[in-house]
Amino acid sequence: MTAKPKKTKQRKARSRRGKVIELQASVEDDLLFLAEEDGGIEARWNRPRKRRISLRVDTEVVDWFKSNGPGYQTRINRILRRVMMESKKRTGER
Repeated sequence: MTAKPKKTKQRKARSRRGKVIELQASVEDDLLFLAEEDGGIEARWNRPRKRRISLRVDTEVVDWFKSNGPGYQTRINRILRRVMMESKKRTGER
């Protein structure tokens, strides 16, 4: 008995009107850089507490993060944390 080849799904971002949307490479590169940037490995006991929330995000955004493999929620959190820290630096907030 031979195994059937698995079908792979290709995801394409689509607008509400059905047109395929292509993300600009520079934006993708920036987001990947932020997601992969390691701000130093924190010890398990030093990690910030997390809160479970429900967040509505564009389908295209979720699909793009998921297309980069497992750990998409962690990558989203890292990017949001980086934006928060940069904003705090600009406003002088602690």
